[in-house]
Amino acid sequence: MKKPCTECGEPHEGQGRCDVCARVADAARERPSTKSLGYTGPWRRLSKRARSLQRFCSVCGATTDLTTDHSEEAWRRHNAGLAIRLCDVDVLCRPCNARKGTARTQGDSPWSTG
Repeated sequence: MKKPCTECGEPHEGQGRCDVCARVADAARERPSTKSLGYTGPWRRLSKRARSLQRFCSVCGATTDLTTDHSEEAWRRHNAGLAIRLCDVDVLCRPCNARKGTARTQGDSPWSTG
């Protein structure tokens, strides 16, 4: 007898989550937290300040869905246990930030926390 998935509600064999939702949940458990990646209170405050000073994307000029992007220097400072400065970040819209990709220096682990 099929029962609804506890996540999406789709009928499936068994109890709990369907196979798709179970895989998504497993992947989420394996992903490090944003805090462990360095997105702590100081980063959130710096990001908010950068976006309040520059209200447009440095690449395309968009004024919505803005993010703050780390430079290679920001990651070097973070991995050395130093504060990231305003001059170490750039304001980009989410699509431009995604297209730009990671700014981590060669050899840095993407999950390094300093």
